[in-house]
Amino acid sequence: MKSPREKYMNDPEYQNLVRMLEGFIESARFTPSELREACILASINYEMWHIREHKIDPRAMEALEILDRHFLDKPRR
Repeated sequence: MKSPREKYMNDPEYQNLVRMLEGFIESARFTPSELREACILASINYEMWHIREHKIDPRAMEALEILDRHFLDKPRR
């Protein structure tokens, strides 16, 4: 896996992203901490809006239902 510096040196799109972020810092529009927070929030928002469907193996679901009946006395939905 490439380091951020290697990606910067070899990937023009990544380099443009870094330069854009540097521009925000240089123009005092955002602090480095605000940029980090914004990047994390963007990642969280993306994950929230792009939920992946996971199919549970029917045998695993049956096992969970058995455990629920045995320990919780109420089945999963």
